Amino acid sequence: MIATRWLMLLVAALLVLAASGVALGGMQPAALRVGVTAVVGVLAPLFWPGLASTSGRTALRVLAWSFAAAAAAAVLLVALGQRTQTWTEIAASCAMLALILVVAHGAAAALEALWRAGAQDAQDAHTAREGAGRSVTAALLLLGALPLWLGPLADALSRRHAWLVDAVVSLSPLSHLAVASGNDLLRNDWFYQHSSLAGLQFAYPGPGELAGFYATAGALLALTSLAIRRAGLPTSTEKTR
Repeated sequence: MIATRWLMLLVAALLVLAASGVALGGMQPAALRVGVTAVVGVLAPLFWPGLASTSGRTALRVLAWSFAAAAAAAVLLVALGQRTQTWTEIAASCAMLALILVVAHGAAAALEALWRAGAQDAQDAHTAREGAGRSVTAALLLLGALPLWLGPLADALSRRHAWLVDAVVSLSPLSHLAVASGNDLLRNDWFYQHSSLAGLQFAYPGPGELAGFYATAGALLALTSLAIRRAGLPTSTEKTR
């Protein structure tokens, strides 16, 4: 099942990259890494395979699917621009993608478990899984676009609260992918035209800050999953039959 979903993810990502022009060439290597990992990251939760039979197996599935999606991004990067990139650069970008997706798929698993509490049959369980994946994808899109839709407010308040600009940049997963890819994303031409933050002084999060952020997010998700299990909510298809 996971292998089939992985192939579907690979094809879907390639189609999106082709439609957006990313797969047609001409992009700088760092920008290509951001584009490919961002597309795969947004699509991966839509193909989330769902909860396993136990909490432990679900945790392993979260890890397996996250790293499988990161591997799909690596395959695309090799296919689209390996000659202009080093293996180390590709690995760094995909490793950051894997971290983001571990948190994202952990959230999808928690949402699915909550929504399956009232499931009456397999169709309800399927709906919960699909809804969880779509919700996480929507959240990734909103968080990734923080510098665009929250940028004007941060700009307006930056004179009194200068930290807001850095906070908006640091909370965006797209910024994290840019840092790992070595791309000054917000100072690219497109962001200069569409984001009010591009002309301000700000700092991208450093490796230590990113490590702390994802460690904290992972711990919170683990505690949430533990709370769900102790509450007796269903975590597998067997409990919804």
